[in-house]
Amino acid sequence: MTEDLSTPGLDVFPEYRNLADLFREETNGIPQELWEWKLPEKSWGAWSIKEQISHTAWIPYLFFLEFWPAVLYPDFLPRDKSLADTGGADRMLDPVRFPGTSNVLAALDDACALCREVLSKETLATLRDKELPRKYSPDRTWANGERVIDYFQNLVLPAHDRGFRKDENDPFLYYQTLECTFRHILWESYVHLSTIQEFKRIKGLPIHSTVPRDGYAAMLKWE
Repeated sequence: MTEDLSTPGLDVFPEYRNLADLFREETNGIPQELWEWKLPEKSWGAWSIKEQISHTAWIPYLFFLEFWPAVLYPDFLPRDKSLADTGGADRMLDPVRFPGTSNVLAALDDACALCREVLSKETLATLRDKELPRKYSPDRTWANGERVIDYFQNLVLPAHDRGFRKDENDPFLYYQTLECTFRHILWESYVHLSTIQEFKRIKGLPIHSTVPRDGYAAMLKWE
């Protein structure tokens, strides 16, 4: 079946209409101590539930306030750029600015609203036409010691059948379309929502939503 390249962006990614609601529903009523609980012995348990949501909220701010502005809106920013600042935290919202559970949930609401604002101005054609070069130093690592380039080489690149490609002449240079960016954010969100559910399962708490186990979630280990 031929794809309609004039399809509005929000119809290409309708999941962004209720993505934040899934996190609210899944965390509604959980005990306060569970928000901060960690299981570092699990591959998925190094961040608490609150940190999982904080990271999920931070990702759209990072992409649309740091990476994409030169392409999408070179003359203005739709939000204060400081929302992408981590305050020294590991890939999540500044914990001083967003200290509580209500703060990170409100930020996730706003981050998803930002995604919808961007999508409302795009079509499937423009989502595929707009491309962003991203270069990853082989020496750059995250706080957990993982090399950034290994994450993109071993997980992100194989997961996307289009929209994320390596430069033919530079092994550290990649290109990502706007379509791929939205797919990436969505798949990251599903991974962290699934992680929240894993915390709840261990405590015997009910699960409220069915999270698609495709994209990154299908490639990760859930021991």
